[in-house]
Amino acid sequence: MSHAIIVKPLSLAAVVASSTAAGHDAAYVGNDHMGVVWKSTAGGYAQGLQIDLGADTPIDTILLIGCSGARAEWQLSIALATQAQGPFTGAYYQGDTMAFLAGAAMPTSGRGKALWLAPADAPPSARYIYVSIGNVSDAAVTVARLVIGQRIQLARNFQFGAAFGVRDLGSVDFSVRGVLLRRRGAKLRSIGLTFGAVHKDEVEAIVHPLIEQVGLTEPLALVTDLDPDEQRQNRMYFGPLVGDLGTIWAKASGFEWRANLVSLNA
Repeated sequence: MSHAIIVKPLSLAAVVASSTAAGHDAAYVGNDHMGVVWKSTAGGYAQGLQIDLGADTPIDTILLIGCSGARAEWQLSIALATQAQGPFTGAYYQGDTMAFLAGAAMPTSGRGKALWLAPADAPPSARYIYVSIGNVSDAAVTVARLVIGQRIQLARNFQFGAAFGVRDLGSVDFSVRGVLLRRRGAKLRSIGLTFGAVHKDEVEAIVHPLIEQVGLTEPLALVTDLDPDEQRQNRMYFGPLVGDLGTIWAKASGFEWRANLVSLNA
C-alpha cells in the first residue's frame, strides 16, 4: 500500500476540446459543479482536451472525475509542452497509452475516474497539457472535473481508524399517524483520515499553507492508495474539507492532522 496523496487543483487558464456537444462547454471541466460537464460529440475514435495553465507550472498528477459512460476499453494518454515549446507546435513530451479507468470496479454512481501519475521521464513542469481519450468508438465522452496539480504525499501515512462513510443529504421523519415522510437527497461519499505523526517541517511547509489556502470552500482531490488495483476508482475522492482544519502538536516527534472530506462525485 502506498501513502495517500492530496492534490490541490490548479486553475485552468484556457481549455479547448476536440469537439463539444451543445450546452457542454470544455471550460466546465474547471468548475466544481459535478452536474455541469464537458461532453464531446459522438462518432469519433478519439477525443481530447488541450489545457493552457498560463505559465510553466510543476505538475505530476492528473485526475479526470465524473466520467459518465466511461468504458473499460477506453484509453488515456497525456502530452506535455513547456511555454518555450509552445502549444504542441514543436517538440513536446508524449506519454505512453494506458487504460483510462483507474480500476476495474466502477463506483456506484456509474461515473468513471481516471488517474495519471507522471513517470520518471516526464518533464517536471509544463504550460500546455493535452489529455487524449482514445478507443471510444462511437461514444460521447463526458468529464465533470479535470484536476491537474502536484501531489502532496506525507512521509508518514494515515493511521488505522480511518473512517469511510456517506453523507446523506435527504431526510426521514414520521407524521403523527406514523406515516413515513421521506425527502430523498444526494448521497455523497465521505472520508476521515488521521495523519497522526506529521513531521514539523511538513506541517509548516505543506499542511498549514494548504489548509490556509483552501479552507472549507475549495475542493481537493484525495487518493488513499495509488497502487494499481481494481478498487482504485473507489479510493479516489474530490471535495471540500469539513470540520476542524487545525493541527495538534501531539507529541515531540510529530503533529496530528485530521483530514475530513465530503466527496462531490458521489
